Amino acid sequence: MLDQFTQFLDAAAGYGAAVLAFVFVVAAVEAVFGLGALVPAETALVLAALVLAGSPLLFAAVPAAAAGAFIGDHLGFALGRRLGPRIARTRAVRRIGVRRWEEATGFVERRGVGVIVVARLLPGVRTLVAAAAGASRMRYRRFAAATGTAALVWSLLWVLGGAALGTAFLEFADRAALPALAAVAAVAAVLVALRLRRRADGSAR
Repeated sequence: MLDQFTQFLDAAAGYGAAVLAFVFVVAAVEAVFGLGALVPAETALVLAALVLAGSPLLFAAVPAAAAGAFIGDHLGFALGRRLGPRIARTRAVRRIGVRRWEEATGFVERRGVGVIVVARLLPGVRTLVAAAAGASRMRYRRFAAATGTAALVWSLLWVLGGAALGTAFLEFADRAALPALAAVAAVAAVLVALRLRRRADGSAR
């Protein structure tokens, strides 16, 4: 299984430009109002980072993801600005949960710009905060500065951090595979031996 996964990573590495486009699209779509609550992008970013690990394109994935998140957040902000309070009655809010929406709007009203940076790191919440900021009539300049900073931090964390941790995990799994199989085989052998012994004792009685 591990060999098949590494083979997939090696094969996908030959399509670096497509991987960068994938990173941009996933980050943008996930940030659009409501979608991030259903399909968090972090898994896709870590996978893309593993594909690009060891390649200079890994560092290009950081601005690609940040730009996608920035644009997606702007779409959510524009939607909130256009609909205003009416957005609370939309099907998307009902699907995600009115309680989540109320929490997001409450965060924006109490914390303002700071919550946008923090919320970017919280799957499910961040997809609502941009729209809540738009509905709350937050000034665009403040929102753009906050979401730009948040998108960059989020991208650095999941692209570069994901590549480092994912590579370390794969190396550990590769080294530990043989000992793990040996341990499983030993445990299985002991269980079989105990079962045979019990059967032998039962027959002797």
